[in-house]
Amino acid sequence: MKRRCAVLGGRCAGLLLLAGLLMLLSACGFRLRGDVVLPPVLQDTYIDSKAPYTGVSRALRVQLERSDVNVLETRDQASAVLKIVSERSENRVLSVGSRGKATEYELYNDAVFSLSDASGKELIAPQTVRVTRDMVFDQNQLLGKLSEADSIHAEMIDSLARQILLRIQAGLRTQ
Repeated sequence: MKRRCAVLGGRCAGLLLLAGLLMLLSACGFRLRGDVVLPPVLQDTYIDSKAPYTGVSRALRVQLERSDVNVLETRDQASAVLKIVSERSENRVLSVGSRGKATEYELYNDAVFSLSDASGKELIAPQTVRVTRDMVFDQNQLLGKLSEADSIHAEMIDSLARQILLRIQAGLRTQ
């Protein structure tokens, strides 16, 4: 074996180093994020929102259905009611160039939600979740930057929905 490693040169040492690093990585507790494990009370959920098929409500519907939750059209048979109290999406100017035109924006999304059971008992009091991102803006690439801002807002809405589900998971685990 020694002779074979000597023939391969540093390749054997590199493989041993790689194996050692992989063992260290697994020992630190690293794991992929995975899906949110939702409590049983959410099995049949009604989303109460002013705009049930757009924005955060739509993203929540998609993520709940991905987690095998039945998203109902009416609250009659619902085991839980997830209320989207409000949601907001804004662009704020962060910096202005020498010509007085915006060169950097802060993209801002937030949502307020609450959760109650079928009888109306509040399981999670109204809470606010927020996401912000910065975006450099170039007037010479106007259409591209507007499209970029739209896709960033869409990603932020998905992030808000995930934050809401994580808060529900954590909030109901402690009860």
